[in-house]
Amino acid sequence: MDQFQIVKFTTMNPSAKPQNATLQSALRAARENEKRWREMQAECSTDSESMEQWAATAKLRRLEVERLETILAASERA
Repeated sequence: MDQFQIVKFTTMNPSAKPQNATLQSALRAARENEKRWREMQAECSTDSESMEQWAATAKLRRLEVERLETILAASERA
């Protein structure tokens, strides 16, 4: 199950508890994606438009990591 399926599952059925292992896997993938994206900053810093687009995407990747961390923490408390 990939992270997009988890997102769909948790938003469509908020009372369901996704398995922690699946959430942890999605969180790991999101963190790896965020790390790889940060490493690409030098490639995108050639002009202001590219840099703005890079920054917006970096922010979205960070928000995805934070959202998954919140979902995982809530499922562990339940």
